[in-house]
Amino acid sequence: MKEQLLESLRKSLPPIVTRKEIERQTGKLINSRTLANLDALKIGPEGKMMFRSKVAYEREAFLRWFANQLKEQS
Repeated sequence: MKEQLLESLRKSLPPIVTRKEIERQTGKLINSRTLANLDALKIGPEGKMMFRSKVAYEREAFLRWFANQLKEQS
């Protein structure tokens, strides 16, 4: 299930993805403000970049971080 979710996100996310787009694409599983807080704590996804006031991540860097956060229930 985890791999299917990651593959689906890999196909639907653009190469550079904003926090708001991550929130939308994950069905609000991750809130954009939560990502901002995790970045402030230096525990958010790597590959962060800024364009004016928008923050975005490289897709693959975000997916690596997201995969480490996901836990499957048996």
